[in-house]
Amino acid sequence: MHKLFKEFKESLKDASVEDTMDLFVFRPIAFIIVKLIYHLPVTPNQLSIMAILTGIVSGFFFAFGTPSSFLYAGLFYALAHIFDCCDGMIARLKKNGTFIGRIIDGFADYTTTTAVFVGFNLGLYRANFDFLVTPWILVAATGFCMIVHNIIIDYYRSEFMAHALNIVNSTQADRERFRAELKELNREKGRYFSKLVIWVYLGYSQIQLIKKKEKIAYDPDTYYRANRLLIFLWGWLASPTYVAVMIISAILFRPVIIFYYSLIAGNIWMFVLLIFQIRTNKKIAGKTTG
Repeated sequence: MHKLFKEFKESLKDASVEDTMDLFVFRPIAFIIVKLIYHLPVTPNQLSIMAILTGIVSGFFFAFGTPSSFLYAGLFYALAHIFDCCDGMIARLKKNGTFIGRIIDGFADYTTTTAVFVGFNLGLYRANFDFLVTPWILVAATGFCMIVHNIIIDYYRSEFMAHALNIVNSTQADRERFRAELKELNREKGRYFSKLVIWVYLGYSQIQLIKKKEKIAYDPDTYYRANRLLIFLWGWLASPTYVAVMIISAILFRPVIIFYYSLIAGNIWMFVLLIFQIRTNKKIAGKTTG
């Protein structure tokens, strides 16, 4: 049991910055699958492709707008997210992750989310649910809230990794590594897909490079103690929670659940955490241990 727990921990990025729903629900399930296929010739990229395909199937079932199709859509959406967890976990355990794999993993997230939301929107129209506004407005507002929530979470998670764990995630450094990889690939014939994927990533990452202000200095131990609980609480608002709520909404054929979560409960949670987060960081700014 101790060995299994140790392997599970090694398959994670860092338990302190994992999304809460992933840590307690999706990744333990994914770990079982990883252990079953570990000795098979299955690559992380193949698992990412499986995540994309099952995500598209989920969107396809959502579009029918019936109780049974929503049930299947929810189950396939769960499977898609579990596969999405599996790819990184097996890559960390086997230590065979690649630059291309990181991009494909991100592409899988975008593709699955798009397919599910498009199918969900079509299904709501076919099911004739009685909402106060048209379904596309609710779906668009839900998607917007999810994006805003994840932008804020990613920011504070990056701050926590930098100030508490001394793990700096630099977009510019990533771009330099991918440029070097693309330069090596260009010396070879073929491998056009890999070249295209890196080229698209370099273009996309360019818009992420925003000039940052000078960062406030924090003592790592002080920052960790003050923000550890807050990072855990932020994790309840991340994408995996949206996935879980969407799955529940689909299985119960009650789409209003995802709208209540994203538009009301999620935003209240976000504003409350923002108040505590800002106050906490102001309080510990410039403090040192000793």
